Amino acid sequence: MRQTCIGATGKSIPALLPQLRVRVWVVAFLLWLMCGRAQLAAASNYSLRYARFITRQANFQPGPSVPAGGGGGGGVGAIDSALAIAAAPNLYSETYWTAFAELDLSTLRNAAQGDPETHFAEAMALLADGELASAETAFAAVSQQQTDINVAVASQIMLASTLRYERKWSALRDLPLNSRLGPDDRKITRDLEHWGKVFADAEQEVMTFPEKPVALRLRITPVGTPTVRVQVNGKQYEFWLDTGSSMTVISSAVAREAEIAPLSNDTLTVRTFAGSAPVIAATIPRIELGSIVIINSPAVIIDQGLMYLRASAQGVPGGGLRVDGIIGWDTLRQFDLTMNYTAGTITLRRPERHRLVGGPRQKLAWMGRPLVEVRTKAGAKLHFALDTGAQTTFLNAAALGKAGASTRISNNHVFGIARTGRETDRVVPYLSLTVGRTLMRLENVLVYGPATSGLIDTDGILGSDVARFGAIHIDATNCVFSIGESDAGEDAAE
Repeated sequence: MRQTCIGATGKSIPALLPQLRVRVWVVAFLLWLMCGRAQLAAASNYSLRYARFITRQANFQPGPSVPAGGGGGGGVGAIDSALAIAAAPNLYSETYWTAFAELDLSTLRNAAQGDPETHFAEAMALLADGELASAETAFAAVSQQQTDINVAVASQIMLASTLRYERKWSALRDLPLNSRLGPDDRKITRDLEHWGKVFADAEQEVMTFPEKPVALRLRITPVGTPTVRVQVNGKQYEFWLDTGSSMTVISSAVAREAEIAPLSNDTLTVRTFAGSAPVIAATIPRIELGSIVIINSPAVIIDQGLMYLRASAQGVPGGGLRVDGIIGWDTLRQFDLTMNYTAGTITLRRPERHRLVGGPRQKLAWMGRPLVEVRTKAGAKLHFALDTGAQTTFLNAAALGKAGASTRISNNHVFGIARTGRETDRVVPYLSLTVGRTLMRLENVLVYGPATSGLIDTDGILGSDVARFGAIHIDATNCVFSIGESDAGEDAAE
């Protein structure tokens, strides 16, 4: 039996609009945005799984309006429609929404019918290019137009997720809603608004870099996930480096030892593939990664009893593998980092924003989660969620045709934190993928689903097993992801 750890898969269900037959994925990744990945059962099980089935009528009942505004974080409520939305028939295009789900931005723009769809496509292009502030402004304007409610709902979700990503908590708390949204539509962003409320009064995070890059020792757990030694309020711990977790996570034991106080008494909920778990919002007063210092880092606290990985892999203790904490994508995206699993080093730099021209290393986009563009042997373009907390790479069964892959039966067990696990029964014997200039020939790739992951489908999960093809370079500021192409120097690890 092959045993592995991975981030959870689930499935979301297309929203149905009678008479319009609109295929819009509106919910599944919303909870993921709070604190975790939206894939199969995770090495950091703050994977958030939530699927709702929404049925709307063709004629929408307007809901009560919410006052725009809300201080801080960019003043979304003050946006007075930077985009002029002209009246147009509310037409549905299968080509348009399929292009959206598949992140085919060229087709999305060309298939647009009317100004709302055109402006939404432009907003998505801005987001893909890392132009977050401009994308936020565009989504805010399109979400308020009254012509196309389908575009309004999708824009509302993308706006909420972008505000969450930018940590504009007050703006997220006071998110203005389109007056045409009915009760079911209004529920879509309610949970995220709650998170905005909890974090709205927290002190702003401050990150201090030294002049030179910082090189630290990179350790690999028995289940293949990378970890690094950190200091939390002066006490040393081993934290996992997990791009599949949207937020930094600490166990309740670490919170007690390091004297980290909750921000409020509110209990928030995150969902895993096996159920749900309560968490408490907090900020970590001081985290040190070598000479890099982070003050007031947003995080969530989860019960120490759930911070164990149950697995029988070689080297894992009988009682499970304890996890002190997780450095999530919200922090990792602020670095220009290179992880060399073979040498056992991670190099962290302050990112420098520069305009790229679409070279082979510019393959990373944040679309509610970090997505990496890969190509198959036949040249088909796929998008994989980047998940260093997953031991292996996974392929969505829905993408088997695009990948040109066939499967065979194989019994496997997928392990996750919180003493959970799941069986899988199919693998792709050989899968060739190219990232930039690097060709990877992967063996026995586990298959999940078929599943849709939210508004935007992902074709698979790019796990830590790709590190054997070379050093992993991540620079989210410049949309860069590469394997074996890093120009980072190998400084001595601290």
